[in-house]
Amino acid sequence: MSKQTRRKGFTLVELLVVIGIIALLISILLPSLNRARETANRVKCGSNMRQIGQAIQLYANENKGNYPRTRYNVAGTTTGTYDTTNAATAQDPFLNQLNDNDVIKAMFLLIRTQDITPEVFICPSSNDEKDTYGSAAGISAQSKVSFTAKKNLSYSMANPYPDAAGVNNSYKLNATTGAEFAICADMNPAGATNYLLTSATEVSSQKDMQLANSPNHQGQGENVLYGDGHAEFQQNPFCGSKRDCIYTVSGSTDGSNTTSKTAPTKGGGAGNCWPKWAGDSVLLPGTNW
Repeated sequence: MSKQTRRKGFTLVELLVVIGIIALLISILLPSLNRARETANRVKCGSNMRQIGQAIQLYANENKGNYPRTRYNVAGTTTGTYDTTNAATAQDPFLNQLNDNDVIKAMFLLIRTQDITPEVFICPSSNDEKDTYGSAAGISAQSKVSFTAKKNLSYSMANPYPDAAGVNNSYKLNATTGAEFAICADMNPAGATNYLLTSATEVSSQKDMQLANSPNHQGQGENVLYGDGHAEFQQNPFCGSKRDCIYTVSGSTDGSNTTSKTAPTKGGGAGNCWPKWAGDSVLLPGTNW
């Protein structure tokens, strides 16, 4: 009679040890993987910025050096309208507008005229989605309507609609814009939950600065497009001309006051969307628009 060989299996303790080792390795590797993913997203986001910059330059070349904007009323308010009702009928951004001075429609002109795709306006670190234009049929869908929802736009652009005081202080958004001027960046955090946009200073702690940075990159910073066409990831929003905060309205008409700032709100009540001086970057829309 042959002697049977008995195979020894893993004990419960051994299985728990293996599971514990795997869990430990995951806890060690996961943050590294997340950092690598975020680094790749920042690179892709920076590429989006540069493509937007190239589209702006092409637009300026075709429009006497002027950057994109739609109907402008120097005495009006600054607005941002997501076209949630007219996508299927392909509303022209220059016609039948609910509001003048619409910064979102100004940004959309780059899609309408420069063959730039809607994916370029989506930050890969955000949860936003490219615009489908309400599934409108034909070429008119991309050539005439505006962004149709907040989730279709991850970036903010310098306000192209200054009021009379800003014009008198030499603010202009065209091909003569200075190299240090912030033209576009990750979405302005104005209105985001628990943001500290107007409380933050250049010397704020990293924790407080996260609440003044764009929410796109979990408060770690923002990609910024400058007047000379280059894009760079910045760890705080005090990165414009004269260390101007790119997400707020300046506290002075010459850039000398960096302690008094105003957070922009949709509609520009009390002038809080209007750039004050030539180098005052006020990037719109804000998260709450």
